[in-house]
Amino acid sequence: MLKKILFVIVLISYTVQSQTYVKGILDPAQNFSWIVLYQLKGAKQLYVKNVTIKDGEFSIDFPENATKGMYRLMYSQQNGGFVDFIYNNENIEVKFNPESPSDTVEFLTSEENIQYAKYLFEMANWRQELDGHQISFFNIEDENERTELQNKYLNSLKYFKDFQTKFEENTEGKLANNFIKSSKIYYAPSLIKTPQEYLNSVKKHFFDFINFEDEELMNSTFISEKVTDYVFYLNGSEDAEVQIVLYKNAVNEVLIKMQNVNFQNEILTTLLYNFAQLENTILIDFIIEEYYNKLPEDLKNKQMIQDIQEKVKLAVGKLTPEITWQENGITKNLSELDIAENYIVVFWSTGCSHCLVEIPQLYEFTKDKSDIHVLSFSLENDDIEFNKHTLNFTKWTTILGLNKWENPIAKSYQITSTPTYFVLDKNKKIIAKPNYFEDVKAFFKADE
Repeated sequence: MLKKILFVIVLISYTVQSQTYVKGILDPAQNFSWIVLYQLKGAKQLYVKNVTIKDGEFSIDFPENATKGMYRLMYSQQNGGFVDFIYNNENIEVKFNPESPSDTVEFLTSEENIQYAKYLFEMANWRQELDGHQISFFNIEDENERTELQNKYLNSLKYFKDFQTKFEENTEGKLANNFIKSSKIYYAPSLIKTPQEYLNSVKKHFFDFINFEDEELMNSTFISEKVTDYVFYLNGSEDAEVQIVLYKNAVNEVLIKMQNVNFQNEILTTLLYNFAQLENTILIDFIIEEYYNKLPEDLKNKQMIQDIQEKVKLAVGKLTPEITWQENGITKNLSELDIAENYIVVFWSTGCSHCLVEIPQLYEFTKDKSDIHVLSFSLENDDIEFNKHTLNFTKWTTILGLNKWENPIAKSYQITSTPTYFVLDKNKKIIAKPNYFEDVKAFFKADE
């Protein structure tokens, strides 16, 4: 019996000790009332649990099956209202200002996070110093000043390398070491002469220290964030055609580095959603055709692809959804109209004060332009105000859309506010989506 009791005591003691937690203090507390714990895995945020914040403090117990990796505490959906941290089966206590968490985060326990946070802070300072030398070098012509700056750069570079080595050694055997090694940045052995050469160097060495086979990195958002930075921030051009080529090359460059198909799937999903946000249908089609469709069948998510395509169905360059209406007892279709070089489809409502100002202005602007035809689609609950306000719009096609926001055509155009404008070419392809009447006016004035 005594042995059984001792066994139970040891078991309870072990269970209590093995229960890990993350505790935090928001200083100042402000009005935040809840905080959610997510695990960052691949390109996803996986919900773990949420708790309330009382007097600026919270405590969350990790589930018994919680795996090590990168986690996120989110207390606000806006303005970067989150703190990321490493979990490696140890208790974590953190303190931060909720107004600027990334600048004020302080880990009170957890050597993993203390070291990693200190590394990120010092890394930011070193980057600012080295990048500052490089930017100044571009603008200096005096040879003596250039030589002096080169010497300062070389001195800073030496200390920067020592800094990196120190943190790699201090975290040997810790999970933080994976992230610190892969956060290492290449700097040229001497200052580079021109901005273009510098950009070329940054792009060439951007992934030098990232191990794409590191499971710890793949089980976080580290690599997906690096890929996003590379594709969208280091490959820009004001020329639309050149931009497409740069994007395609960047996608090819990052995908060739990934041999793990599960992780490749995560990255492809991230890229697709980013390009959907930009309404870049060319790159969406490119990624689907060249990469996503070649994934193993069990990894493909048809619903996700449908969601992506739904998001961009109204993108510039897409054919506009059909609009059908009755005119003198005859069914008419937008796709069959052939009376102008350009069409403006405007969704509005007589109950919208902005519309009552802008729609008459739009009519005055277009009424004598034979190359522009307007389809005025009014979202209403009945025809009383519609008949009154559209009486003088004799040169437009005026369409009554009953059931207002639930009107099927309005829903196919994803209308959530009025007025909403679409400018179409002769073939009913969307060529612009102005926000206001003045934007419509500016679009056509630019072509005159």
